[in-house]
Amino acid sequence: MKLSIVYYFISTVLLLIISPQTVDAHFFNWLWHKVEKLFNIDTRRTFDCGLSDFPQRIPSAIDQPRITGGISAAEHSWPWVVNIMNLGSLKTCGGTIVSHDTVITAAHCIVDDTDMIKVIAGAHNLFGRLNLFNYYSIESYIIHPGYVNCCDYDLAVIKMAKSFERSETINTICLPTDKNERLKIDTPAITVGWGGKFHSGSLNAFGSFSLKQGLVYIKSIDYCKQTYQTFDPTDELCATNLADSVDAREGDSGGALMVKNQTDNRWYLYGVTSHGSNTEIIKPGVYSSIINKLDFIKKYL
Repeated sequence: MKLSIVYYFISTVLLLIISPQTVDAHFFNWLWHKVEKLFNIDTRRTFDCGLSDFPQRIPSAIDQPRITGGISAAEHSWPWVVNIMNLGSLKTCGGTIVSHDTVITAAHCIVDDTDMIKVIAGAHNLFGRLNLFNYYSIESYIIHPGYVNCCDYDLAVIKMAKSFERSETINTICLPTDKNERLKIDTPAITVGWGGKFHSGSLNAFGSFSLKQGLVYIKSIDYCKQTYQTFDPTDELCATNLADSVDAREGDSGGALMVKNQTDNRWYLYGVTSHGSNTEIIKPGVYSSIINKLDFIKKYL
């Protein structure tokens, strides 16, 4: 543990010295917040779910993938997307900010004890994920009561030790408000993550250099069951994009499956990346459904 802290501290100091811009200028934001508090200046912004200060780059072409078949996300265009680090096991996952002090992730992403789990918010690339000013401690986590190993009811709620502050790089995503807001077949959705391009192993330790995103389409229950015999439509969604070979990889777990509401132009969280085939052959990714777990989630907001 001490060696890990020393490593991250040294890395952060070096990055701050070499290139302030590559660490997303969070050190300077932190310094400015201290000045604001000193002189009693209040410039705090309120959270406004599902909106980004930076326009998204909606996938229309593919480059070198991490989310297989995905493209690099525009910097800070998904301000609710976080990286979850288990410092003891070094297991990393994605997560999504849904309120000022709440993050949603996959249950199987919770490996270490509370004091060994950090949420990295406001980061876009590897430099940002190594920057200690982006690290947030958690107070507790709540595993869905239906979760038993991977991957039934694969969802967890993380409560933060300290509230996030709304900024151009940190915001919340919207949650569906009604259990009847179910997605139609072939609804386009975006999945995001820093997962590595390899199937598994130490080569994925740091994942993708920058956040990747992929365009997928919600598939029918029959389609999903043909691929995964254990698929449970009361608990899960599945989505894929065979044309562009889009799939999630190790390290993408816990990340968001997002759909844009064409009425209010806000992004909504409909799924949490749970599991898939993780092979060369592209198969649908399976996501823990948010709609079916709204009652559980709302208890902790």
